[in-house]
Amino acid sequence: MRILLVLTVLLGSITVGCQTSDVTSTPQTGNISPTANTSTSEPTIAQTPQPSSKSEPQLSAPASPAKDKVAAIQNRAAESKQMCQISAYVIDKDPKGLNVRSAPGSSSEIIGNLSTTPIAVIVDVTASQGDWVQLSKAQSPEKIEFQGSGWVYTQLLGTSTRGYGSKGVSVYANPNPESSAIGRIPASTGVKLLGCEQSWALVEYKDLKGWIARDAQCPNPLTTCP
Repeated sequence: MRILLVLTVLLGSITVGCQTSDVTSTPQTGNISPTANTSTSEPTIAQTPQPSSKSEPQLSAPASPAKDKVAAIQNRAAESKQMCQISAYVIDKDPKGLNVRSAPGSSSEIIGNLSTTPIAVIVDVTASQGDWVQLSKAQSPEKIEFQGSGWVYTQLLGTSTRGYGSKGVSVYANPNPESSAIGRIPASTGVKLLGCEQSWALVEYKDLKGWIARDAQCPNPLTTCP
């Protein structure tokens, strides 16, 4: 009987040990389970950038009005031709000379070339269109440089102010003596020509742009005008 009791106790201990082993192995199974859940969620994360790629055309859409606006500016009709009667002189420093073209535009045919040496070349301007002016004659102290009808880039021409013995000449907002004066340019000062209308010259001096009357212009860089 004692032997039987001992065997029963031993078998019970073995059974309890096996159950304890099963309980300790359960957390290991639980640790693996979250890992498996994380791996199954990766496809969902990988799909997240896909909608953003489809939205790119929508992001680029707001740029279209800006492009249309630029295109509209580029396709805008050329400014109307303004007839004028003033004189100016060449201020271009390119040793190759200043090109005279058959029409306003850098792609037009070159029909003449004006000297850009220190000797002044005075031009008679008859019209203005955009950034170009039309001349009928160009003459240096030595010879006639050009005779006929041609166009030159206006900002390569200039004029000087008169206003001798005064505080300078008035600059107007429009080619009209009744328009408001927006500034003054010192006497005997060279200015860049931007255009013309009738006897008025549109000029630029430092940050000032405006119109000066005929009696304020002196198209001779070598001497004062009467």
